[in-house]
Order: sequence, then C-alpha cells, then structure tokens
Amino acid sequence: MILRFRLFNWRFTFVAAPVVDVIGVNSELPDGNHILMWDFDGKTFWQVHDALLKIQRLYKLPNIYILLTRMANKQKKPPENFTVKDWKPAEKGNYIAYCFKRTPWRKAVEIVASTEHVDWNFFRFSVFRGKFTLRVSGKDGRKPIPVYILKSPEPEDVTIADLKSWVKYETLRKDVYDNIKISLPRGEELL
Repeated sequence: MILRFRLFNWRFTFVAAPVVDVIGVNSELPDGNHILMWDFDGKTFWQVHDALLKIQRLYKLPNIYILLTRMANKQKKPPENFTVKDWKPAEKGNYIAYCFKRTPWRKAVEIVASTEHVDWNFFRFSVFRGKFTLRVSGKDGRKPIPVYILKSPEPEDVTIADLKSWVKYETLRKDVYDNIKISLPRGEELL
C-alpha cells in the first residue's frame, strides 16, 4: 500500500508492504577486490548459459556456478523434494551465478555490464552500493538450487571461506505481488 499526500511544497509518502528476511553474501573481499555475481530474471537457462559462456571465454574466467532461484510463473516455487531432474531448462525462470575470481571493482562492473540478459535493477543497485549482493537463503520457500557449472581450465583464486561480508536484509515477498495490477488515474499501471 502506498499513501501519498502533499502539504505545501512537501510530498509525504508512506509505504506498507509484506517483507521477508533473507541472508545474502556481498561480493566484496577483505582486500577490496570482488568476486563476480550475476542475477537474471525471467530468462531460460539457455539464455543464461549462453550469455555467461560468452563472458567466461571473453574474460578467461574460471568456473561459473549457476543456481535457479525461481521457476516459471506457472509454478512459483519448486515442489517439495525438488531435484535437478524436475527442472525444465527451456522454461523461463530466475537464475543467479557466481564466479570465484578476485577482480577489482571497476573490472567486475565491466564484466557484469557486458553480460547479456543481466537484471538491470540488480546491476544498477549494485553499482550504486559499490558491491554485488545475492541471496543465499530461502525466500518464500524457495532456496537457490545449483543447476549447472560452466567448467573452465582457468583456476579459481577465491574460496567461499574468503567471503567475509554476509548480510541479513529484507526483501518484498514476491508471491503477494504476482498478477496484481493497480490502476492509476490516467490509465497508467503500477506493478
């Protein structure tokens, strides 16, 4: 719910929305470098795979780990005991990816910006904040599920143990907003 009103030359906005607490990891390493992270929304696995493979070859990156975070709209969350066998790579879904390559921030931004299909909101908020953040915990019953590793002969130079910046944050509950359209006075739509 959004409540707005204006008092003289001031506009006041109040927002109420259902949220869920999640745990995420930041890309920033203790030495100031970053690992690479990507977020893709509403794409098929093959779109994500091909975009990351192109970037992996172009920048000579080590393994890239691809995880499914949300299935196609028909099936919002994976069923109980979901396995990779239940996954349909040709259907659209949401994916995240990690690459354990120590990279200066500007180079990391260049690499992620060069990747086709990357989620624009993920990218712009990351640049604004100076680091990438991806969810690692469940959200509305949806835990990220590893689905594929893009193998590479290039060595990884970071391990999970090197990641020291973990964060608890709140995010909107996606299931509440699916298929909701709010009409505005001039025929515009919100959401």
